[in-house]
Amino acid sequence: MTFRSRNKAPRIGTVALATALVLPIAVDAVQAQDLCAAIDHLIDQSRSQFVEVAGATPLAGAPLAEASSCAVTKMLKGAAYHCRWEFPYRAEAAYQTFDKSVHELEGCLGPRATQHSDQSVNHPDYYALRRFETAQADVTVSVKDKGAQSRTFVFLRVQGKAGN
Repeated sequence: MTFRSRNKAPRIGTVALATALVLPIAVDAVQAQDLCAAIDHLIDQSRSQFVEVAGATPLAGAPLAEASSCAVTKMLKGAAYHCRWEFPYRAEAAYQTFDKSVHELEGCLGPRATQHSDQSVNHPDYYALRRFETAQADVTVSVKDKGAQSRTFVFLRVQGKAGN
């Protein structure tokens, strides 16, 4: 499912389109495998509430290493590992990052996950979320426009399920 804004669809610039057409498909496949490996690792780590990855550099060399920040959040019943990417407000790169992440997660989690889309929100800024529910963890990716901060954020979260 491709991002579509309530106001208008993001435009693909000439340079971005030319770059996308020139890049070999193999590069995308390797990056998707890297994201899948990182997500599989985090799903495995969710069983221990991310003890091994808490405070560590986000999987150096993996796609998550490009995040603005990653952290483990402890909750009453469990923990979640989340990463954030920051972009200028309504930057096309943010929506492309969201779409690419959803597509890659569909590829690696699709066969073993139930996919959910979040409900629309009544808010002037844009928000979209996709959730992949597996037996061991929930993996979510979202994009949020924050007009007051003049930023757009992409978030990725892995949250273990109680008892796993």
